[in-house]
Order: sequence, then structure tokens, then C-alpha cells
Amino acid sequence: MDNKIYEKLNEIQNLDDRLALKKILNGLFTSLEEYTKNKFNELEERVFNEVEYIKERYNVFCTMTKRENLDPTNEFLYPILEEDKEEDIYDVSEILENLNEKQSMNMFRVFLKCDYLLLNHIFKNEKMFKGTIKTDKNTYEAYFTLKQNNEYIKKTVELYKMFMNNNIPWTTINNPYIYKMADVVLIKCEEKIKKGESINKISIDFEDYDQYVEYNPVPLWNIKQVLLKSVGFPMPCEDKINYEHILSLKKEGENHGYLVNYEGSNIQYIRFMKDSLIVTSSEEESKKWNVWKVVSRDKFGTEIYDNDVMSNETNKSFVGKLALKNRYNVKTRAELERIISSFKVYKYLEFKHLELEELDEGIFSNEEKIKNSETYNMNEFIVDEIREENINKALILYFKAVDKNNYLNRDILSFLISEAQLLYPEYQCEGRLI
Repeated sequence: MDNKIYEKLNEIQNLDDRLALKKILNGLFTSLEEYTKNKFNELEERVFNEVEYIKERYNVFCTMTKRENLDPTNEFLYPILEEDKEEDIYDVSEILENLNEKQSMNMFRVFLKCDYLLLNHIFKNEKMFKGTIKTDKNTYEAYFTLKQNNEYIKKTVELYKMFMNNNIPWTTINNPYIYKMADVVLIKCEEKIKKGESINKISIDFEDYDQYVEYNPVPLWNIKQVLLKSVGFPMPCEDKINYEHILSLKKEGENHGYLVNYEGSNIQYIRFMKDSLIVTSSEEESKKWNVWKVVSRDKFGTEIYDNDVMSNETNKSFVGKLALKNRYNVKTRAELERIISSFKVYKYLEFKHLELEELDEGIFSNEEKIKNSETYNMNEFIVDEIREENINKALILYFKAVDKNNYLNRDILSFLISEAQLLYPEYQCEGRLI
């Protein structure tokens, strides 16, 4: 019992009243103390039963293959877009409708296997290429152009939102291949394709760029969409509004990362347990939940692919684990170099030095500088509401490529710079090769 209350009780002259009140208070506080202790122990148990965030389970691996080389038995990497597994089918009526309205139309996708600077020039130039459309009856002369495809970047944005909703720290996705995907766009056709004809083949002369064009590309990543059903009946929460749904991970595997899709479900929060996910939602009935599974490379990942497998995986170190746990950010050159060199793709580049440059006052000149930069921001979709609009300095990081002929050098550089930009929002970060 509290000392002050005990003193007040002793001031009561009537012993019978003092004894009666003492018994009442003792019974009340004993029950309250026991109730509070039990609730605290339950809360402590819930907290300690939650699995600590393990970064390795959320590493994203990416590569690119051709449709004809796609292995349906592969259990590690999956197509980012399911439609890439299917052959291109052309709707002649839709093509005619677009041509009549003088509108361009996306025909198919290609992969441009070239350096970022050349890629940027191709997209900016918007050059028109001559080609033919061969049907089952005729051959038509047509004109095409190349435009950057954004469908895969949209999937990355979707993935970012899921990381945020599931309270998982975000690391830039190192997927250079999706930024080199291009839509082949039909601009015009010299003669109208006749109704009833079916397109058999489209041939295009990309002239000087023909050597960089690869057909039937399929970008892959280690993310698979699965449906997990609630185990048993949902348990009502104490707020009498929400329910706890238990999703077992025994079938899919406990050593993978999982992200529950919030879209279409009124989810309040998610707890990660050792062998299950606990979803707190206002959904009263058991249901199947849309979950994105980030497949671990420990069990799979021994397959050989057409292109290098890129990732945001880091080398394990004591300092790295400590920094991840405490989330500190010491803004020194040594710390910046440690963070950059911790990524496994750092083997492609070598950090040399950094410089701080004053930015021009004109907004137009700065925008032009960004457009002509050697790197691009892989996190451009992240809106930093706290960051100042007028940044006065640029942080320039200089690197040397291990293999100067690697067409992915500037894309890997862009990944490292994008990570640096997250850490140093007060600067405009840029990377350069020397």
C-alpha cells in the first residue's frame, strides 16, 4: 500500500473504521496490482515472442532472362509481370482504331543492353525506326519508336508501399534491368492493315542501336505472390472492433520474408512470429490473405542465368549489425564509405573520393544538371516531405569501375548513390566514374 495512504489511515481515530477501510483498500490494491502484473506479463510475452527484424530475409535479388529460357521449375526467381510468360498477341482491330485516331500504340517490349548514358540518349532522342508488319496475307511498311517502360518500376513502387505498411525498413532495390526495358511503339503505318488479317511477325531496323536490342525479355526477382488462409477462427481483440488472424508459415517456410498486402483489407497492424503472421484487422471471417513472399537465397539460388544476378544484399559484419540495430547515422566520410562498401555489388566499383559542390541558384540549370548526370535516383518515387526544397550543395562521389566494359557500371553506381541520398537528404547526391 502507498505510504501516504497508510499515513492517512493512521490518522483515523475510530479503530473499527480504520480496520474496515484498511481491509477494503488492501483488497482493492492487491487485486489491482495482480491484474496489472498479469497484463504486463502478457504484454511482455507478446513482445518477446515477436521475431526480430532480420534484414537477410528481405534482400531482393533481380536478373533478366529471355522468355524461351524461362524455367517454370525455378523456385527462387519469378517474373515481375506474369504477362511476360505469354507470347505477344496483336489485336488488329485495336491497332486500326489507334491508327485511325492517329494515336501511338505499344506493340511489345525489348531490353536495351547498353550503358545508361547511351540509353538516356536513345529515350531522349525519340528517333523513328522503319520496319515491317507481316500478316498472313500482306506485308506493311510501318514506323516505330522506343520509349522507356514504366510497368516494372510501378511494381517496385508497390513493393515499397508494402514494406512501409508492414513496418519493414526499406533498402533501395538494385534492379538495373527494369530501367533498360523499352516499349516498341507503333507510330504509323503506310497502308491500313485489312480487317480479318492476323499479324505473324514484326521486324524493325534499329540501325546503330540494333546490336543492343534483345527480344522477349523477362525481368525476374525473388518475390512470389501467395495466398495464406487464416488458421482457425479469428480471435476478437480487447477493443471489440478488430480480430486477430493467424497465418501459418510452416508450408511456405519460416526462413523467408513476408509482406502482407494491405489493399482491400482493413488491416491495423501485423506481428511477425517465429512460424506465423498475426494480422489484426476488422475482418470478422476467416479469409485468404494476399502475401508477397521474399524468397531466401539460402535454400535456392544455385541456378545459372543469362545475366548477372543483382541484389541489395550486404556483407555481414559486427559494425553493420550494430548500426542496423541502433539505426544511428554518423555523417563522416568513413561511415559513408563503410555503408557503400557493405553492399555486395561494391565489387564492381571502387570508391575513390568525394567532393561538395555549390549548386547554381537557377532551378532550370539544376534540372538540366540532373538530366545530364551519370546517375539516376532509383528511389525517385519516395516523397521526402521533411527535406528542404532549396538544396544548396551537391555531394559528388567518385568511383572507378573494376571492368570498364560492363554496361551496368552506371546503374550499379546509381544504386549506391540512391542509398547515399536516403542517408544524406540535405545534399543532392550524384555519382561519377573516373
